[in-house]
Amino acid sequence: DGQLVGAELAAGNTSLFLGQDDFKKGHDRKKGEGVRLYGGTAQNLEAIADGIKARGGVLDHEVQTQPWGARDFAITDPDGYKITISSL
Repeated sequence: DGQLVGAELAAGNTSLFLGQDDFKKGHDRKKGEGVRLYGGTAQNLEAIADGIKARGGVLDHEVQTQPWGARDFAITDPDGYKITISSL
């Protein structure tokens, strides 16, 4: 509807996508809820995901190919922030 709700920043091989929260769950909720950080890398996603699991981390979803062609995996950090790491 012509409203800016996100932006992607890129520098060299690094990109960062920021999306605006719609606040449907309120402004006074716990930290991290409603926030997802996206990062892209040329590194081996399976190796990164395996390293996270080897250190006791839990993936929200394993490395997979999305319908739009990107390969990614997702995690939630201890504060509740959602993080998606995708291939470049």
